[in-house]
Amino acid sequence: MAVLWSLLLAGSAMPAVPARFTALPAGERLQRLDDFRDSLPAGARRRLDRALPRSAGGGIARCDHIDRSRASCESAAYLPALRTTGLLPRFLATLRKPGDRASGR
Repeated sequence: MAVLWSLLLAGSAMPAVPARFTALPAGERLQRLDDFRDSLPAGARRRLDRALPRSAGGGIARCDHIDRSRASCESAAYLPALRTTGLLPRFLATLRKPGDRASGR
């Protein structure tokens, strides 16, 4: 997952993802992303949901037929949706603690 986040952010002016986030188990990363989604104002949440369609069961539709960890798939699916909607910097800001350096450590 850390490699996927690094590839997504490569070449952008955005800060690195804090290592403490990428080190979390997939389920905890997904919970952080879902919590972020739930905290968004209605309009931003709708924008994200359009970029990240859900299945009837509530999960992310593109991960319905995977052979690996569903939590890993769903947390990875958030990445392009956050970038497309312009919400990635806002999400990354929620991961930083006061005193974190721009490198994300």
